[in-house]
Amino acid sequence: MFDPGTTLAYRLIVNLHIAAGTIALIAFWIAGFARKGRGLHVGSGRIYLWAMRAILATAVPMALAAFLRHKPEQGTFLLYLVVLVATTVSSAPRAACLKADYAAYRGGSYRVFAYALPLSAAAAFAVGVQAGNTLLWGFSLVGITLGIGMQRRLRETQPAAGWWLKEHYSAMIGNGVGTHIAFLGIGLSRALPKDWASTAQMLAWFGPLAVALVVGTVLDRRHRRRHGTRPAAAVTA
Repeated sequence: MFDPGTTLAYRLIVNLHIAAGTIALIAFWIAGFARKGRGLHVGSGRIYLWAMRAILATAVPMALAAFLRHKPEQGTFLLYLVVLVATTVSSAPRAACLKADYAAYRGGSYRVFAYALPLSAAAAFAVGVQAGNTLLWGFSLVGITLGIGMQRRLRETQPAAGWWLKEHYSAMIGNGVGTHIAFLGIGLSRALPKDWASTAQMLAWFGPLAVALVVGTVLDRRHRRRHGTRPAAAVTA
């Protein structure tokens, strides 16, 4: 049986994936600690997003290879993660660039992902439940939740004050979850003893998500104190 994982091309793709992931991890923390809105934050953020795009580009053939190797759960999970990460990678820079045009922000790729994300998450949920894979169906709830939020924003007629900032940092938190899950769950876990593998993998996947929920809650509270619940037009007036 042909195994695409043994080919030189596949190994090259995996190595490029790992290299892009390393760059993304370093750039994420540089951008995180840099003063917001300044040169280092913007520059490292751009490097991070380009590294994430390289990760997505190399993840697609890795997902297809999983199907060819008769591992449908792994392939489904990888494709779902591609859509999930692509959503936040697209939203983060668009929110900052289109801060003065909420309608334009919600068009284009945002509208596409608003439908593609919950559909891919629902598919991952169905496969996970059928296979009894807790990791697969459990993590699919993240995409379903985000998709519902995106659908709600498509129906909004008036954005809240500072909407773009919340969209930007929320997307970057999501990106950070993906970056650290890849490092902890796929990279670091392979270096641990086999007896720890199962527990370490669950912590690696849901640990960054738990931290992100705490960080997101803190930032949301700061955002509300700064902008309140006033609509954007009221602030302009």
